[in-house]
Amino acid sequence: MTLLDYLANHIATSKEIQLNCDLTARQASSRLKKLGDQIITIPNGRSPKYALATNAFGAGNNITIWEVDSFGKPLAIASLRPLAAGGFFVEPFTFNLGMPKVFLGEAGNGLYDDLPYFLFDMAPKGFLGKKIAQNMAEVDERYPRHLNDWKTEHIGRYLLANTENSIGNLKFGNNANLKLRPTVTKHSRSDYLTIADDIIHSDSALSSAGGEQQKFTTFCTDINAHVIVKFSPKGDDANARRWKDVLITEHYANEVINKTEIITAAETTLLEDGGRLFLESVRFDRQGEQGKRSMLSLSVIDAEFVGSGDSWVKLAKNLYQQDLLSAHDQHSVMHLANFAQLINNTDTHLGNISFKTHLDGFSLLPIYDMCSMGFAPKSNGEVTPFSFSTPDIDAPSSLDITPYVNQFWQAIIDEPKTSDEFKTFIKSSKLDSPG
Repeated sequence: MTLLDYLANHIATSKEIQLNCDLTARQASSRLKKLGDQIITIPNGRSPKYALATNAFGAGNNITIWEVDSFGKPLAIASLRPLAAGGFFVEPFTFNLGMPKVFLGEAGNGLYDDLPYFLFDMAPKGFLGKKIAQNMAEVDERYPRHLNDWKTEHIGRYLLANTENSIGNLKFGNNANLKLRPTVTKHSRSDYLTIADDIIHSDSALSSAGGEQQKFTTFCTDINAHVIVKFSPKGDDANARRWKDVLITEHYANEVINKTEIITAAETTLLEDGGRLFLESVRFDRQGEQGKRSMLSLSVIDAEFVGSGDSWVKLAKNLYQQDLLSAHDQHSVMHLANFAQLINNTDTHLGNISFKTHLDGFSLLPIYDMCSMGFAPKSNGEVTPFSFSTPDIDAPSSLDITPYVNQFWQAIIDEPKTSDEFKTFIKSSKLDSPG
């Protein structure tokens, strides 16, 4: 068997190559060198492994990964090397010693069975991701209409052309540094109603931001910041009132969490216009018009470093035990999980909490999507009566969350936009009572 034929299906050490290709050590070394950049050397203790590179996504066998700084300047940090035997290899640039080590994956050698987790997190998702998939299917028949049917090939090709709108601060593609700075889509708050109506009545999509709630992203000229804007259904029927109440809970959850001075939440503002309630949230993965900041969801971090699909608390403990998360951040995740339980947040999935990368691990980012989702209408639009009683929390922590929970319920009662039904329920259930 020839060396190329063997490496087309195997990632192997020199000894394995010698054995399967009937070569001496000197012959194996010579033939590997002759193949030049087609051969990738993968760290493996004293016996490195060798792999054959292949083309992918129409971009060749060596695709640059970039980090964008707070001023919008891209810095090349690594190459993504697609492998003929399957999978990918992240090859750090030797001149950039600041690349987070966690980008090399759980094994620490840069070898992945599929796209690296941090690139997967940049793919479209949620409410707007579904619309993006529909739009892509209209312009390119190779793309499935349903986001769940996208494969690695679809994600890779999409990211090569569309990383400007992705979460976080990464770019993908060999010419990302040559692109002119993107024109930032800007709107004032007075435009929000028109945008929301357009999204509901057409196939337009302004972002790949995650989550299933109706939303869009833009650069708000009123506050000079990138924002994510959620919005309620229009009108005052039971469904619309209930979604408005849920958005109100998110705003006050953030406000109260930020008062703890121990854990932080996104900065939000409530706005009303044309029968809709808008929740404007300042993006913490953006800075100014062009700057970006690191952001990775716990769902992809779990998939790479733990693989349990477990709760926030258990995953934070596991990451702490691996020295990938600080003790302070582990405790903060526990505080947030307790707060979520006490405000009827039933939507604490792994995509609703995120972290930034640093050289040796991860750091907790401000919490978002912290709201009383247990009160939300059902997926079929049915609005059930309010029902909730304060539970015993699963994992008591050093921070007494109770006073902040009481402040949360009281703030909702005091908010004029809150429905009378919700206020009555909170008071009758004594959720706002101390103790």
